[in-house]
Amino acid sequence: MSSPLPFVDPKDYPLDQVFMTAEECMERNPQRHEFLQLSSILHLDLPGNLIVGSRVLAPGEFWERGHLPGRPLFPGVLQIECMAQIASIHAHFELKLEKGVFMGFGALEGVRFRHPVEAGTKLWVAGRIQKASKRRPYFKWEGQLIREDGVMVSQATITGVSL
Repeated sequence: MSSPLPFVDPKDYPLDQVFMTAEECMERNPQRHEFLQLSSILHLDLPGNLIVGSRVLAPGEFWERGHLPGRPLFPGVLQIECMAQIASIHAHFELKLEKGVFMGFGALEGVRFRHPVEAGTKLWVAGRIQKASKRRPYFKWEGQLIREDGVMVSQATITGVSL
């Protein structure tokens, strides 16, 4: 059985063409320091229902020392957190939410880790909103993490709700 195709080709979204910096992401998401899992937002197309961001794994990140000694692998839980953070930003724009509205986890579905991600890897995170409501801010978002070579390393469907 073959893996599904990635949503985007990283070559189409250069890391130096930034739509939102990590600092601007923090205006909509409360995560800070080690738990900020987005390096930037590269592209947002609301009519086309696509957001693309980046996560560049810098040398010496906090997880490298213990996960796993001798072969540091980017933890799956942080891969999911990266997707959740960009999904929240996508929902903020789609639903026209105020910057202070906090979107938290409601559910995870279809989580798949397809390839290991080693320290120093450049990742693109891309996704689409499947459904959303502004009445009580809610969204269901399908996303992927993709390596620089175009290989999808993980995917998940994330439900977020305002908390």
